[in-house]
Amino acid sequence: MATYKGIKGVKVVTKATDPTASEATGTVWYNSTGDALKYSIEGAGAWSSGGVMNSSRGSGGCAGRTVSTSMGMGGNPGAGSSALVETYDGSSWTEIADLNTVRQFNRGTGTSTAALTTGGGPPVVAINESWNGTSWTEVSNLNTARGQGGEVGSSTAALYFAGAAPSTVYDIMESWNGTSWAETADLNTARRYANAAGITNTAALCVGGNTSNPGSSSTANSETWNGTSWSEGNNINNARFNSGSGGPSTSAMIFGGSTPPVKANSESYDGTSWTETADLAVADSDLGGTAANTTSALTIGGGQPPIANKASEEWSDPVYTIKTVTVS
Repeated sequence: MATYKGIKGVKVVTKATDPTASEATGTVWYNSTGDALKYSIEGAGAWSSGGVMNSSRGSGGCAGRTVSTSMGMGGNPGAGSSALVETYDGSSWTEIADLNTVRQFNRGTGTSTAALTTGGGPPVVAINESWNGTSWTEVSNLNTARGQGGEVGSSTAALYFAGAAPSTVYDIMESWNGTSWAETADLNTARRYANAAGITNTAALCVGGNTSNPGSSSTANSETWNGTSWSEGNNINNARFNSGSGGPSTSAMIFGGSTPPVKANSESYDGTSWTETADLAVADSDLGGTAANTTSALTIGGGQPPIANKASEEWSDPVYTIKTVTVS
């Protein structure tokens, strides 16, 4: 009769406690404490509950390169606007120094120690604030006041594109060099509630959005920035606006949003095409979000006024699970 050692060339190891599921993938062991034969498998990505924020908010700015170094700033707490800022360490949220200007529909980029938050309203503002890890400082304004745009890059080299002011939807983009903003190449499609991805000012995505103001004409359009111009790319599978998004321009995520109604759909991008992944646990829009790449992402707040929430969800792909061998 075939044995495990005969097939694999090694014996089944005895352990008093289970190893980490991801480390043990593809192996079998005997748990002596629980008197059970176990193994670990790699499954498809999934969303799970993250830490609960201290303050409810939707339509705020976000920054961060990883789930455990994320930041949410400003937003709508259900009525009006907020200056509150919180950071996430992978398990809990902590309030830090407030913005100088209360606002929602602001956008953000950078890291939890060096970030920007730009634009917003109401009424629409051109205000740009810089975070140095301790406090916020007002720096040079956008040339065109607006909110609901997309922002990518770093605190010293960023892009702000699309957005809206009353009765106007913009296709313009501005570039930040650490000192001032300059208008650069326009998008092909004007939109507000733009979803953005990108960690530099030379490679970015502008995805989905709303092409009318007022109104709710959601689009599936996706554009890529190569440092010189915008070009049409493959569309997302589900047209939407006011989603969460993030990640590098070649390994990005978009999740939630509205057409309306609100959506739970999540999609990942490999640099060429968008693929549907597992849905959010709770359909929502007005989301903030960050992503390291297509394997790790975070939703921040959400909700449509007069409702805002404190929830966050974390995306992991793949998901590792420890199973017990059963005999029936």
